[in-house]
Amino acid sequence: MNKALSLLLLAALLPATALGAPVLPRSDFNRLAARSGIPVFWMPVAYDTATLRPEDLAAVGDGEALARFVFDGKFTAEFDHAYKFLVEERRREAVRRELDQGRPNLILSDFRKAPAAERELVKRIAAAGRIIDDLYATQKGGKRWRSALIPGDSASLALFERNHGPWCEAPATQSDPFCSAVPSFPARKSDAYPEKLSQDGAMCDELKARRDGKKLLDPFTVVRETDGKLSAVSLTEAYGPQMKLVAEELRAAADSQDLDEGALKAYLLAAARGFETGDWAEADEAWSRMGSRNSKWYLRVGPDEVEFDPCQEKAGFHISFARIDAGSLSWQDKLTPLRQEMEDSLSALTGGVYKARPVAFALPDFIEIVINSGDSKPSLGATVGQSLPNWGKVAEENRRRTVVMTNLFEDPDSKKTARLKAAEMFDAEVLKTYPSDKEAGLVGTILHEATHNLGPHSDSKIKGKTAAEVFGGRLEGVLEELKAQTGALYYVELLHKKGLLSDNLVREIYTHELVWCMGHISNGMTTDGGAPKPYSQLSAVQIGSFVKAGVLQWKAGPDGVERFGVDFAKLPAAVEALMKEVVRVKASGDVAGAKALVDGFVSGDGSALMRMDKVQERLRKYPKESYSYTALY
Repeated sequence: MNKALSLLLLAALLPATALGAPVLPRSDFNRLAARSGIPVFWMPVAYDTATLRPEDLAAVGDGEALARFVFDGKFTAEFDHAYKFLVEERRREAVRRELDQGRPNLILSDFRKAPAAERELVKRIAAAGRIIDDLYATQKGGKRWRSALIPGDSASLALFERNHGPWCEAPATQSDPFCSAVPSFPARKSDAYPEKLSQDGAMCDELKARRDGKKLLDPFTVVRETDGKLSAVSLTEAYGPQMKLVAEELRAAADSQDLDEGALKAYLLAAARGFETGDWAEADEAWSRMGSRNSKWYLRVGPDEVEFDPCQEKAGFHISFARIDAGSLSWQDKLTPLRQEMEDSLSALTGGVYKARPVAFALPDFIEIVINSGDSKPSLGATVGQSLPNWGKVAEENRRRTVVMTNLFEDPDSKKTARLKAAEMFDAEVLKTYPSDKEAGLVGTILHEATHNLGPHSDSKIKGKTAAEVFGGRLEGVLEELKAQTGALYYVELLHKKGLLSDNLVREIYTHELVWCMGHISNGMTTDGGAPKPYSQLSAVQIGSFVKAGVLQWKAGPDGVERFGVDFAKLPAAVEALMKEVVRVKASGDVAGAKALVDGFVSGDGSALMRMDKVQERLRKYPKESYSYTALY
């Protein structure tokens, strides 16, 4: 088939909007035209290098060829077809680049020899997970674009499935205007808000300031517009048919014959009712009563985390299904007696600005993930710890459940890559304390998740208002994760003094968590829509604070390459100072202080301290894990 005919055939498949969506830069136009055998060249024009005009086009090789593309001073239909083809080539390039930033990884769980009741349970949860994936893609606004995929374009389909929609999310391509799974290049718009709204920080601030802002930003609603008026609509009203299908699978799982799991069955039935009524209180209560001592399974299903949402207020649907790892029981026994002391220490640290309260949260269960779906299955990486629920009576009474996922990032490829990335940013002395097994990372995650339940948290009241109402969902999301991750370092000293951590393990935890920060800094500070990436921004605050305190020093090594050294003796004091400030601003509702702390390191004068350019240059070349989950039953 000749090139002209192939162009015509492809152009017929592409939407008309392809001509009005991203404009090819001159460099891309000439590069792609040469690669595709299209005999034209966009000549340089000193006064305007961004606009392609007919007079700027020259033929390559045969001068007569220009007449096919420019006639009577105007572009021809063949040029339009060729241009659409080049735009499509550029789009597919971006799609492949997005996918290549992920390294495929599989969590495979084989239940084929398990009892029939367990196989039926897994089968039903897997079915519910597929519905949740579809429901979450609807929430993100991605599902509406599935029909716009080009038949046979397997790479774009893979991107769509991985990202729950057509938009790119990997660091190097999230802001590339050509990176889209569909050739109409739709704007990123969540289904949680009307499409006509800007869905940016300004919109979030406007909704928050309205008299009905609390209702509009309720996590279990979507915003709809009727006759020019905005109103909050329940999730069951917005997504009732899909939610009912999930409920049916959960109820069928509970009905599995001979399944000796009373606590799990109670939760499955309560969660099914939640999907039918939109009331999650009963499910949260049943879930809080399930744990590693009365069930061999971990399951959380429902709307929970908010990171997908442009305002970081709305709860995303997900499933996490896992087997309990009994190794958690020893850590629960060690830390449970220390919960109140950990809480009281925050009041003492702030001089009473934060008033300690009685705490009774469950210490983390260790779990081995079987299935992640929906919001629990990000395009890159995976959640390794979680404390839920975020709202409601169980959260208010500090009865959350906390889990640590033990079978993620533990394959040989992941561990090798992690060490290579650590060596990019830290000197040889620091690398001597890089952990060789998973214990340091597990302890760090345990303390992170435990800290979510300590001090001022997402459901704390400040003069009658929640933290999200005071700070806004975006800033509060960063502050809460900053508190939790700083707590992961702050409580190391307490456990060390109690004799629960050896000197060597203390150093390994510190090193592991500093390396973790570098990985998130490499992801950039915001999404392409301007929403903060909480883990990235907290990492910037921590690393910037530690550099400012003299804990981290950027210096050249024997090979002439600059890396960070760490003064571990100074680290505890720097951690304590940062923890004191984070707890203070959260407890007192100091919005200005919170913004100064975060913005000072994310975008202000302190941002240079973390060497973000070097972090991104060195770490982005390593693909991140892109997890898939397969359960055989």
